Amino acid sequence: MKKNLILTAALLCFLSPNCFAQPLRVFILAGQSNMEGHAEIRTFDYIGKDPATAPLLKEMRNPDGTPRVCDKVWMSYLTGPYDGSANGEGLGKLTAGFGARGDQPTRDGGKIGPEFTFGTTMEKELKEPILIIKTAWGGRSLNTEFRPPSAGPYVLPKQIQDEWDKHPQGAHGIPKLEDRRKWQEDKDAASGVFYRMMVEHVQNVLADPARVCPAYDPTAGFELAGFVWLQGFNDLVDGQTYPNGDYDEYSRLLAHFIRDVRKDLSAPKMPFVIGVLGVDGEKNVNFRKAMAAPAAMPEFKGNVIAVDTAPFWDRDIEAAEPRQSEYHEIVGTAHTLKAVGRLDTERKWDQFWKPIGKPQPAERDWRFVTVDATETKGKLQEFTDRRFRDITLPAGMENWYLPDFDDSQWTAGKAPIGKGVWNHSGITLDKFSSMWGNEEFLLMRSTFEVDRLDYDSYRIAILARQGFHVYLNGHKIHTYIWWQHKPQYGSIVLDQEQTQHLKKGRNVLALYANDQYSPDSPQHYAALDAWIEGITKSDQEKLDLALEEVLSPKDREALQGASNGGYHYFGSAKIFAQMGKAFAEANLKLIKK
Repeated sequence: MKKNLILTAALLCFLSPNCFAQPLRVFILAGQSNMEGHAEIRTFDYIGKDPATAPLLKEMRNPDGTPRVCDKVWMSYLTGPYDGSANGEGLGKLTAGFGARGDQPTRDGGKIGPEFTFGTTMEKELKEPILIIKTAWGGRSLNTEFRPPSAGPYVLPKQIQDEWDKHPQGAHGIPKLEDRRKWQEDKDAASGVFYRMMVEHVQNVLADPARVCPAYDPTAGFELAGFVWLQGFNDLVDGQTYPNGDYDEYSRLLAHFIRDVRKDLSAPKMPFVIGVLGVDGEKNVNFRKAMAAPAAMPEFKGNVIAVDTAPFWDRDIEAAEPRQSEYHEIVGTAHTLKAVGRLDTERKWDQFWKPIGKPQPAERDWRFVTVDATETKGKLQEFTDRRFRDITLPAGMENWYLPDFDDSQWTAGKAPIGKGVWNHSGITLDKFSSMWGNEEFLLMRSTFEVDRLDYDSYRIAILARQGFHVYLNGHKIHTYIWWQHKPQYGSIVLDQEQTQHLKKGRNVLALYANDQYSPDSPQHYAALDAWIEGITKSDQEKLDLALEEVLSPKDREALQGASNGGYHYFGSAKIFAQMGKAFAEANLKLIKK
């Protein structure tokens, strides 16, 4: 009878579609900006240029070149602005776009982090439904915002406390003695905030996995199959918490972190992968050792593993990045000034672009007038951070930028028009062709005659200390709303929509700007000048060839694989793709154990 019951049960199990169903594998990915992922999709092609990584690109793309959509991997991604004030959840099948999203957390950001190849690798290996829960915010440290509960409150290292005690009145970022209690209270209030956001989101998703993953079978349940931690930059550069490069405290905090997430998620043996920060490649040795250290602790043997991401650092991109900065400085500068503030006529990059129209810029007459804001809303005190602004002009000046405006009563003179002393970058501007006057705002107009428009490209060469508007023949063609720190002529390349207003014959160029004012000093200083230049196709080719000595073809190819700064692994999909695959392979090792 017993034998028959066993056979009957086995037969019923065989006939039931859920009898052998596996629990849904759930993986958690967490960290700061590198876990967000700043690799733009446009950097995918670079992966295929290296024979070692080209096969990985095939796993990431469809045959038509579009990013692959994983049939069996679903994402829940909690992220938001820098301060976490407006978090949102991105949902859907895993594909490209689950990288950094900034202030639009529910929208495809056009970027990837390690989640993409982590998921594709897991799907290929496990061949079953997978749920990835990702939580990441930029600029968050383990010692404060991600601080685990069991680590205790933040305490200043003794070395730093001793230094603070020497300065009861405060100095160089040290709070005054009477302010230190408030400092500690603020630190305690910030501690663990993002840790709790992370845990709460995971718990909320797991309370109803089917909401995110339609393939979830409630009768089979789920299994927390792995946790990947990729963080560290804010701790790496925190000399207050880790004085003299002693990162032992990070090791202690990370061990607490592993214990706490396992406890809070009721998963005491959940596999844990430490993504050891590899910014700057093999550098930052002490920090990398500290990050990896918990994996060697006896209590974590066999269920915590450290993956060094330094080997994925791209040396070709690293070498090209500084050259790119030099390149951008060259092409972004139309003309430089000598130390005494006069135009440098010997700069070799300036021979390719030619001034448009006659007379030559240095010989042109300008008509100009200066005004102050009269309405309260236009006055300076309401614009302490961004002082460039539009004001209501005096009656009769509303159309000051139109070609037929009568400026005959304005002051006449040559440019640059300026005031005060502008010292910056080793250059002193204090001698001007025309004086600005006492008022804050300057309006200036100049006429020039054009007899040829056969150039391939056009640009504005402009000297300006503050923000500005540029008008050409009555049409606003450019606006800049910040301040300028470089006393040189910037280069603003014009597109077709802007250059359509340039014509043969008489042209009118008009500028609007305000001077620079420092609340700490009564001095006002400024300078303003501009003209339009053109470059032929043949000269552009010559310029491009000359610029290869700054940025070689090899450098340009490498930079196709970069879309962000160094501490974001250059925003390179090649680096993030390799990391994600390595994290998945390490996690799989722990699962198989």
